[in-house]
Amino acid sequence: MARSSDPTLGPSPSELDPLIVWLDTASDGLVRLEPYRLDELRAMVRRVADVVATHTREYDGRLGRAPPPGGRPATWALLRADHAWFSVSLEQLAWFFGIVENEDHGGHRQALGQYGRLLAEALRRHRDLEQEYFRDPP
Repeated sequence: MARSSDPTLGPSPSELDPLIVWLDTASDGLVRLEPYRLDELRAMVRRVADVVATHTREYDGRLGRAPPPGGRPATWALLRADHAWFSVSLEQLAWFFGIVENEDHGGHRQALGQYGRLLAEALRRHRDLEQEYFRDPP
């Protein structure tokens, strides 16, 4: 049971960019063995999945089914591929959480945190590329 002095993950953002920072911070805490409650970690995994899925749906629509004529087809293809791979990444995040949930100890929490860091970095790289793509249209 958590004590009032135990750290919490705090409110989870509903937009992708602040969620990336929140996930990275939470993941760092896991690596440092902050004693986050399991229900908070479960909610974290769900929130990340929900926000990334929403982003993917919205931006797939903006990207379209084919690159614009004269556009940057390689960048377009990479952004679309990222969206496809994020579903695999979210399954992996849930898998790591399942290990923590079944056998909660420091090594498993650190593994979840390390994977969260990797996911946050992949999302950050993706968003940087995506923002550049839409800021400088072909």
